[in-house]
Amino acid sequence: MLLHEHISEYCTKFKLPGVLESYQHLADSAAQKKLSYSEYLCKLFEIENSGRELRGREMVLKMAGLPKLKTIDTFDFSSSSVDKTLINEILTLRFIDECKNILLFGPSGVGKTHLATAIAYAVTQQRIKTKFITAGDLMIQLEAASATNRLDNYFKRTIGIPRVLVIDEFGYVKFNETQANLFFQIINKKYETGSIIITSNLSFTKWKEVLNNDEALTTAILDRLIHHSHLINITGESYRLKQKREAGLLDISAK
Repeated sequence: MLLHEHISEYCTKFKLPGVLESYQHLADSAAQKKLSYSEYLCKLFEIENSGRELRGREMVLKMAGLPKLKTIDTFDFSSSSVDKTLINEILTLRFIDECKNILLFGPSGVGKTHLATAIAYAVTQQRIKTKFITAGDLMIQLEAASATNRLDNYFKRTIGIPRVLVIDEFGYVKFNETQANLFFQIINKKYETGSIIITSNLSFTKWKEVLNNDEALTTAILDRLIHHSHLINITGESYRLKQKREAGLLDISAK
């Protein structure tokens, strides 16, 4: 067996695709630069490590289920009430180690989902497991898991494993008694063990209406969410309406 075949076999066996792809041209370069064997080996490890980190980020991002790829660079702070300093602090990701939640409030179109997605994306780029889901889809999945006796498994894998759980669009769909209790279980299981990011068009005083008008349950949920949290109330005009108006597609003179 030829030497390169031996190398290929061992790289495959030990799962070193970066080494397999780079060892030959790196060896040629090392010879030209008169690198030592140790320097050559170190550079091979660096290439392998970079490849693994990239694949890790891609896998975590895929598993997160972000609806669209949004970054903080494309968020328009100039047209928003959002404190950029606070967002920059959040993007240090210290909130994860502190098990803090992030609650984003405001009317439709002011950038709540954009911010939640951008933060979640930043989290995935550090290869931290994340889950993004709308409140409506969350209830559908919970009820399906409950109906097939897989609720414990769902809580363990989908809710328990991600260190950051993003629940988008809370408030658009009202929960029945069973759904409200399942939502409480999620909040309770993540309390001081992980971080939750929630976007909502409702102030806290309106949450009871979503949670089956159960005041005790609503209080218990809010108590756990707010205890360690960043509260971000976003005001301003809907970006979508603003863009339509600027494009001349919205008749602001209409009575």
